[in-house]
Amino acid sequence: MLVAQRNYGIPIRKHYFASPEQSGWYDLLLPTAYLDCQSAQKPRFFSVEQRHTLLTDLTASEEAIFQNFPKDTRSQIRRSEQSGAFALNLAGDMRQFLTIFNRFATLRKLSLFTDKDLHYIGEGNYCLLTMDREGEPVIAHFYLLSHQTKTASILISVSDPQYNGNPEMRQAIGHANRSLHWQGMRHLKGLGFHTYDWCGYVLETDDPVMQGINRFKRTFNGTLAQTYNYYSPGYALIEKLRNKLRQLVA
Repeated sequence: MLVAQRNYGIPIRKHYFASPEQSGWYDLLLPTAYLDCQSAQKPRFFSVEQRHTLLTDLTASEEAIFQNFPKDTRSQIRRSEQSGAFALNLAGDMRQFLTIFNRFATLRKLSLFTDKDLHYIGEGNYCLLTMDREGEPVIAHFYLLSHQTKTASILISVSDPQYNGNPEMRQAIGHANRSLHWQGMRHLKGLGFHTYDWCGYVLETDDPVMQGINRFKRTFNGTLAQTYNYYSPGYALIEKLRNKLRQLVA
């Protein structure tokens, strides 16, 4: 999946889930990245970043996928569905999603998500699922879709931060979030996708936030897999400058 964008007039190309062996001379000249690759074959003159992720096999039966979850995860999903407090929405409202995510991003000092980002990704290369309460989304999952590799990667999972101060609601959201992952798997499997990519798993981290994210992802018993990001010299330079800027702003 190719995401082509321009930052300050500079064309930037990001290939998700692609085979880096197919890279051409123009990829070397332009700021180009091959992201979340399974292949360990590095394109010539590119730098490499080794990463990990968790994968859920969607080619198994729904019953087998569900039974592979730990007992506590299955229990929380059932509890959420039986409560009826949240309604699954397979066609989430993009404007409401942007509002929720950008509210969260502002609190965490993250980059905002905009209409321009959606334009660069391209219609048909993403989908949005939400859990709604009284007609308003509370939890949102934004997926990147690779039709070539039949992979759906959860790029963004976010809940509305306005409920952060309500412990009872936070627990209900936690259960509903697990339910949304499960229903997302069912939906994407029905669309013909074979792999549910949890979009990263950080090994041996001391960051308590990342440790918490890792713990949550492990509650679905995904398979640990090695992935690779490959960066052209121009892309690597831009990333280095961007990281220095983040450090100065922080």
